[in-house]
Amino acid sequence: MLKSAEKIVDILAQNGFTAYFAGGAVRDRLLNRKVSDIDIATNAKPDDVEKLFEKTHPIGREFGVTLVIFGKHAFEVATFRGEKNYDGRRPREVFFTNAEEDARRRDFTVNGMFFDPRKKRVLDFVGGEKDLKKRLIRFIGNAEERVREDFLRILRGVRFRNLLNFEYEETTKKAIRENGLLLLQISGERIRDELGKIFENENRGKAVRDLEEFGILEVLIPELTKLRKLPQPQKYHLEGDCFTHSLAAFSSLPKSANLALAWATLLHDIGKAETIRETAGEISYPSHAERGVLLAEKILHRFRFDNATRAKIVWLIGRHMDFFQIPEMRGARQHEFFTHPWFTDLVKLTAADIRGTSPANFSLHRKIVRGWKTHAEEKLLPPPRELLNGEEIIRELHIAKGPAVGRLKRILKDAQIEELVGSRKEAVKFLESCLKR
Repeated sequence: MLKSAEKIVDILAQNGFTAYFAGGAVRDRLLNRKVSDIDIATNAKPDDVEKLFEKTHPIGREFGVTLVIFGKHAFEVATFRGEKNYDGRRPREVFFTNAEEDARRRDFTVNGMFFDPRKKRVLDFVGGEKDLKKRLIRFIGNAEERVREDFLRILRGVRFRNLLNFEYEETTKKAIRENGLLLLQISGERIRDELGKIFENENRGKAVRDLEEFGILEVLIPELTKLRKLPQPQKYHLEGDCFTHSLAAFSSLPKSANLALAWATLLHDIGKAETIRETAGEISYPSHAERGVLLAEKILHRFRFDNATRAKIVWLIGRHMDFFQIPEMRGARQHEFFTHPWFTDLVKLTAADIRGTSPANFSLHRKIVRGWKTHAEEKLLPPPRELLNGEEIIRELHIAKGPAVGRLKRILKDAQIEELVGSRKEAVKFLESCLKR
């Protein structure tokens, strides 16, 4: 990737243009972090870029951005630009300019530097190198103005502070703290995508604590903040209230946790605020998982999640208490859990749930996981082949078409898994006895 990016800069320079690496690639290079992608900024216009490179796509012509496919990699090549007349989401006016003005329209100083790979030098018009050394996240120029230009920069500030393990510069911190309500004017998709980037990082727990401290969590997910000061049974939860537990579980997820798992873990106990009961001094939350599913659906709809991701998140939330009942379940029900494509993430969610509890007790969790692994080793997957199909059930049992046929097929499948039947003859007798009952 690096050599391809350097070659693009060379081609631009050989044709009389200025070109530099820009933004996050420069920041990560100076911090000795892995550089995952390289953006290139240049004074070449989009038409110039398209003439110089064979494979291009105009992905943001109004902003001067062209995607250049070079070798096996794709690079965003953007013309130096300035911006005016923002509406809190994007500029209404864009104009082409020089490198310094391009740097000054960016968000944070650590993201506003350029690197010239030909001369091996950093171009820093905004004090980014100094803030890297101080380990500070600082808005370029006036912090309040930067926030008012693009409200999403509030969340980006939290993301970069925790991505880099930096601290907030004071005026930056003040601007983030005082403008959280502006996020209500941002589309659900943009909020979802930015929160997704926060949740993908291993410091996701610290980032959510920042969102809580700044009052942003209450703006975006008020349902979650209702868990604050919500008591828990002390014999199971010495760690504190429900909110403390939820954040501890969320923080304990492995680095590689996928977004659906992260969201499900953060929201897994969200139903407790509406189901708390206290009887004879004992606290309980009957059906809190089911109520949590309904609340999660509202939140995920608000952030416009796609159907597949939403389905997975609510499945995990809805089953997180069922997990601990698996040893008591019939064989067919256990099989249904163990073979479910999302069961692996349910194992991770429930492990995080336990890690977020003091004192943590993994004995039952380990027992269930051992059963799961044994189930797989015994090669009970896939389930036995179908002994009777729908038409055969109708014919052998002399019944009419209808919903009952589907129910009998499911009953027969469970009986096969539990080894109650093993032949067509046994299957017919078993279903006949079911009909009599």
